Amino acid sequence: MDGSDNTEDFGEKQAKAMSLLRIFLVFFRIGLFTFGGGLAMLAVMRHELKRQHCWIDESSYWELVTVSTSFPGVMAVNVACSLGWQIRGMAGLVAAVAGVVLPSFLVIVILVSTAGDFIDNPHVASFMHGAAAAVAAVLANTSLMFFKQIKDDPFSLLAAAMALVLLLFLGWHPAIALLAATLLRLVLPSRKLKSRENP
Repeated sequence: MDGSDNTEDFGEKQAKAMSLLRIFLVFFRIGLFTFGGGLAMLAVMRHELKRQHCWIDESSYWELVTVSTSFPGVMAVNVACSLGWQIRGMAGLVAAVAGVVLPSFLVIVILVSTAGDFIDNPHVASFMHGAAAAVAAVLANTSLMFFKQIKDDPFSLLAAAMALVLLLFLGWHPAIALLAATLLRLVLPSRKLKSRENP
């Protein structure tokens, strides 16, 4: 029936009524508990924004991520800008960006001020190796989620395959490979339009 619509409406109303402090804390947690940055944050953001707080549905989340990765700058900040603006306008944008950026800023300040004490610490080195392994697992999971979103769209699969070839075999810069794949997908027919024309 229309249970998903009810969930979506509830999420939208909940987001509109959300306090700026709540927005800040949600994005602060995203920034605080994500190692690796960039695409490694996708799984954490999806859990917080879609599953935990129902601020956005599945398809809208991946559309937001796609747009955010296509623009210059840090992807997580782009997502925070867009979603913060949708929820509470300019104030929501500022709260979301401040929340997602502040943890990294604080960690950098602490590391710079205490670098001499930690840089050669074997426990710190072990932690970083473990974090790197965790990031690899998160990226693998994120790739699987991406695939599930595009597996029924042959044109999106073609664009993704082209980006993979450009990166792994031709050694293109990631930004150029992403731009090329995005442009290819834009000029290819829309699967949804095709399905409407051929019911």
